[in-house]
Amino acid sequence: MNKNTGGNLIEKSPSSKNGKPAGLPDKFWDAEAGEVKLEALLEDYNSMASRDENLIESHNRRMPESYDKYEVRFPHPLLDRDDEIFKRFYEKGFTNEQAQLVYDLANERVIPVLDSLASDYEAERQLERLKRFFGSEEKFNEVSRQLSVWAKSNLRPDVYDALASTADGVIALYKMMSSNEPALGKDRDFGSELSEESLRKMMEDPRYWRDKDVSYIAKVTKGFEKLYPGK
Repeated sequence: MNKNTGGNLIEKSPSSKNGKPAGLPDKFWDAEAGEVKLEALLEDYNSMASRDENLIESHNRRMPESYDKYEVRFPHPLLDRDDEIFKRFYEKGFTNEQAQLVYDLANERVIPVLDSLASDYEAERQLERLKRFFGSEEKFNEVSRQLSVWAKSNLRPDVYDALASTADGVIALYKMMSSNEPALGKDRDFGSELSEESLRKMMEDPRYWRDKDVSYIAKVTKGFEKLYPGK
């Protein structure tokens, strides 16, 4: 019975016909002598090792002395200093520039998403408040159409947009529409003839500059529109 006389079962590394080890760059092979150029190989290795050491040394020089020495600019109020984060930066060998990059990327990518989510949430909250105020979503939708027509006929676009952006503003618009507020002239809100002086006096009222009362601000705005039409 014939026995299998095949080659070695352990795969050998391939080599070229002239004996050069596979994968060895030509610059490290002496074809004439049929041997490795050890000096060239060692010189190249030492050069690479030296470059690596220089890179490590340069990196270490750019690292702060401790985690609390990072000097980072915080591009957004939500991105404040957090010692636990800086400790992790330090443990992972982050330089000051790398730590800054993390915060800059968070401001560029994460904060807009959070702002969008917060804006959507606030809009939903404001709408829910208006539905409760008017009794139902159907009632609010009905009133909102009436408000839109009335406000566009009686208010400047920027005033209407400002008031319509919050639940308080919409409620103020509704009250103004419901009272069928007369054009500003001799008006009970002024107590005298409409003038720039009376309007300036209204602007000194805390409801205007401190409380930001939307309905009161709208009255002052309408007064200036009446006093200086077309401006």
